[in-house]
Amino acid sequence: MPEFFASVVRTGVTALHLLAAGVLPPLIAGVILQFVTGRFRICCAEVFGSRLSVWATAPGVMLHEFSHALFCLIFRHRIREFVLFSPQKNGTLGWVSHEWDRRSLWQNIGCFFIGVAPLVFGVLAILFLTLLLLPPHEALPFPELPDGGMAGFRLQFRATFLGLCGLWVKPEILSDWRFWLWLYAMIAIGSQITLSRADLAGAKSGVLVLTGVLIAAALVLAVILPRGVSLPVAAVRCSAAICGVLFYLFLFFGALTLLLIVCRAKMVSRRRRG
Repeated sequence: MPEFFASVVRTGVTALHLLAAGVLPPLIAGVILQFVTGRFRICCAEVFGSRLSVWATAPGVMLHEFSHALFCLIFRHRIREFVLFSPQKNGTLGWVSHEWDRRSLWQNIGCFFIGVAPLVFGVLAILFLTLLLLPPHEALPFPELPDGGMAGFRLQFRATFLGLCGLWVKPEILSDWRFWLWLYAMIAIGSQITLSRADLAGAKSGVLVLTGVLIAAALVLAVILPRGVSLPVAAVRCSAAICGVLFYLFLFFGALTLLLIVCRAKMVSRRRRG
């Protein structure tokens, strides 16, 4: 019996690790990305004016709020107010007001997913538009993965990131209108992936409940799955591809932010000279 329980504990820890490996990397990458996109929006407003920067990214704002509302419906939250796009003087561009039953496990878990919904929908939208508008085998290559472990994760992550970076050195793609439409969509959507304080507060209220559910799921998997099991290759591919896109967006918006900072510095210098 002691050996049985030790085996269950080892397998449970492994299963929990595998579950975390599929969920945590995209969330961590998304949190890091939101600091860069937040700074990017501030710099855009300073260089181009707040009105132009707000209206130029309106599609991203609408997708942001729509994702909140959709997850509210999935997790059976009651939507009190839903505004897709309405710029306010305090900086609010859109909002979803909702309420839920604190005694419901499903609805409490939903708080986490409703909070991070813009991150999920934003990345999925960019992936979809990349496959739709760009040569899929070049922009988003899907190599054969060796397994569902870290080796497979690294291979797909590298392929996704390098595929997106390689677009900039292909003259035939740069002259295609679909590339520039994709670029605009990526900026409009990617700049609005940032989670607001209300989004983070909502996600925080559900993360403890979700953690408990994941631990319970890990224990169930420990009994059901064979020892040494790895994540399904499809799950690893999805997680790695999302992380590759997020890392690309991090560098992309970081470079744009630095460019805008330089432009702003030159504008200030000219004003002082004048």
